[in-house]
Amino acid sequence: MRKPYKKSYRTLGKKGLGAAELLEHIPYILLTIAVLIGIFVLVNTHVNLSVNIKPLQVEVLFNRIMYSPNSIMYTDNITGVVYPGVIDFDKFTNTTLDNAMKYSYEKHISAKLELYDKEKQLIKTAYLNNVWYNRLEPLASARIKGPGSARMYYKSLPVVYRENNVNQPGFLRISIIIPT
Repeated sequence: MRKPYKKSYRTLGKKGLGAAELLEHIPYILLTIAVLIGIFVLVNTHVNLSVNIKPLQVEVLFNRIMYSPNSIMYTDNITGVVYPGVIDFDKFTNTTLDNAMKYSYEKHISAKLELYDKEKQLIKTAYLNNVWYNRLEPLASARIKGPGSARMYYKSLPVVYRENNVNQPGFLRISIIIPT
């Protein structure tokens, strides 16, 4: 009787089987690498590492002006209570503002405070860091960007100013310049 025809297959040894499996996994490895690179690129393009804190600095300065007992606001001498929104006309000076908010470096935030009466006539002006306000105001008004420039923020609010122990209505306009 004749033997049936047998195909002879080449069998791989143990080392050869491992290499064949590795070759089968190459597309999956490449796909995994492509997905990881894609995730890395997406995360790097959508994550913003720079945080703009300029509006926060404006709010902090504004609150220091409005609520600080040694600032321009009227403070009761007996109780030490600060009345926000009530400006002591005698304390509305450059010296009071500069002494109330001292910084360890010269080039810092600066502000111009303008006090108007109820007819919106300018009564008095006071500056925080007058030297740097006058230096940076032209740059901030022109909106020039880049190193050495500045940005200007405005706030306006109704206040009461206390002149000769008489309360009178008015408006306070604050122009704040933050150097970049």
